[in-house]
Amino acid sequence: MQNRATFSPKSGLRKVAGHPFSGFILIGVLLIALQVIAILTNGSWPKSSMLNGFATVMIYSVVGYGFTYLLGYAGLASLGTAGFVGLGAYITSFALRNLPGVPYLAVILFTLLVSLVLGAAVGFISLRIEGIFLAIVTLGLSEIFYQLFQNWLDFTNGPNGASISRFPIFQTILGMSRQDSQRAFYVLLVVITVALMMLTHNLGKSSTGRAMLAMKNSSSAAQAMGISLLKYRLLAFLLSTAYAGLGGVLFMSYLRYSAPQNYTIMFSLNILAAVLIGGTRSLVGTFLGSYIVFGITPIFLQDITFFRENPWVINVTIGIIIVLIVMFYPGGLVQLAADTKHRLSRLLSRKSVLATGAQALTMDQAAPGTAPPYEVQKQARSARRQSLAQQLAGLAEQPAHKHVETDAQLPEDVCLRLDNLSMVFGGLKAVDGLSFDVKQGEIFGLIGPNGAGKTTVFNCITQFYKPTQGEIIFRDKAGAVLRLNRYQVHNIISKGIVRTFQNVEVIHELSILENLLVAAHARFHSGLFAQFFNLPKVRREEKALRERAMVILEYCDLLAVKDLPPLGQPYGVLKRIELARTLMADASLIILDEPAAGLNDQETIELTELIRDIQRDFGATIFLVEHNMGLVMDLCDNICAISFGKKLAYGTPAHRA
Repeated sequence: MQNRATFSPKSGLRKVAGHPFSGFILIGVLLIALQVIAILTNGSWPKSSMLNGFATVMIYSVVGYGFTYLLGYAGLASLGTAGFVGLGAYITSFALRNLPGVPYLAVILFTLLVSLVLGAAVGFISLRIEGIFLAIVTLGLSEIFYQLFQNWLDFTNGPNGASISRFPIFQTILGMSRQDSQRAFYVLLVVITVALMMLTHNLGKSSTGRAMLAMKNSSSAAQAMGISLLKYRLLAFLLSTAYAGLGGVLFMSYLRYSAPQNYTIMFSLNILAAVLIGGTRSLVGTFLGSYIVFGITPIFLQDITFFRENPWVINVTIGIIIVLIVMFYPGGLVQLAADTKHRLSRLLSRKSVLATGAQALTMDQAAPGTAPPYEVQKQARSARRQSLAQQLAGLAEQPAHKHVETDAQLPEDVCLRLDNLSMVFGGLKAVDGLSFDVKQGEIFGLIGPNGAGKTTVFNCITQFYKPTQGEIIFRDKAGAVLRLNRYQVHNIISKGIVRTFQNVEVIHELSILENLLVAAHARFHSGLFAQFFNLPKVRREEKALRERAMVILEYCDLLAVKDLPPLGQPYGVLKRIELARTLMADASLIILDEPAAGLNDQETIELTELIRDIQRDFGATIFLVEHNMGLVMDLCDNICAISFGKKLAYGTPAHRA
């Protein structure tokens, strides 16, 4: 009875309305409602031209959803989209004209296969190129496709274009009339569009989407967290080409005519404009952007004489919209909506905020000096962290992969050994025959003047640099001895080594909680298909790792800001985010590159306390570079001093005299 009494229909409706799929479904319902109204009014409103305009918007939205992977998630600029859309359209035309018995689903699958194969071939060539050069390469690809469409007469019918006479499925198989077939295919377009919105949303919120965003925001942090740049760049390119190919199939199937001039560079630029207008990672925004770029004229303006005679006015207007949005709202319409919502909520809540602040001020004035001493706070934090570490130990962990190495030896008490390590850049020897051991469970410090080669040593250990000479030997948690020189940089975290950076590397487009989930990327084992459909295995993995992340956030005193983006956070918070990520990776060796750089005295004291607690509670070996000698002498068990890449001294802090 008590549960029934606490049930609130309003809260239930609010929960449904807040679900991300509700917006997608609402768009689908509205689009189908237009078709129903047209049937009930016998086509008087909305007219067939308006419905065709909405169908075009849906088709180009599908292409835009693929482009969001490239631009919105992976941060890659491609201008070859038009070619893959045209390829899908011409494959569909050729199959339906010359192979009348072929199933429509087979046409779609074959088109996707061809798009993926060509996308992979082009991707391996072009995705090793960065920035504007990638756009130029894909621009060349678009021109190649256009020339093939113009001149491959047997396949495309050249400049005259290709056409099909009937709507697939509905006329060819079900025998519907032309009008009924068009209406049925319109509904199919709505279903496909909404379904792709859902699938794209699922993948974007999964570990794959976070990996792409990490790669876009910080390639160094992404690799350190176990993300292969080439793999995810190629994946984004393949997804984009698959969506473009499907868009071509739908384009030919509904409009039933395709000509080479449909697939010029302007088509790719228009898709890019639609995505930018709506928001590069907003699916509803991409639909609205496609409506602005592709839908306004056929839906509303084609019956107005002025706009029919002066189509350039619409193009100029769209251009002005793009310029204004990029200048003032680079996040697109979704950023405009979010900013408007934020302003309204801030305006409405101003009074309550002022009242709360006044009450807090009154309480502070009434009880001055009641805060406990710092030592008491420190002991309480230490005890709380110890309890949280025990809680983490009780959470289910993924089984560790056991590495087998037989040709390397380390003493049982040694975690890491550098043996005659050298790194040469041209004529500069940044590291010169450096050798030392880092023992299990200790805090080890590497010190030296600027330019001594300290960060180069870290980059060699984590394989950002491949050493010119020498060996780096490491013992993982399972006791296996590994030669790190053999591994790629994105494989190092899975061996039990995680690092921070001299300049803080966080993913600004993700929340602080999601930044921690990126650090657990190697622990996600669900495949792409499972993530597309958000299968139970994906949800179980996500739930388990979110529970772990929440405990770590509390351990590092970040729980209050877990849903906020790192951008705008104090520098001390950013440093703690990096430390929290190292705990999320569950590594046996934590490498800290100048962890106290940029911190004030109080923040440095708190950081020292946190590092010491991490070493005590997790038994990790900590290897740090730091210029703050007070922190080094206070924390480190052993220290190695280097200059010009050579070892000057090695010993405990007590030996400094």
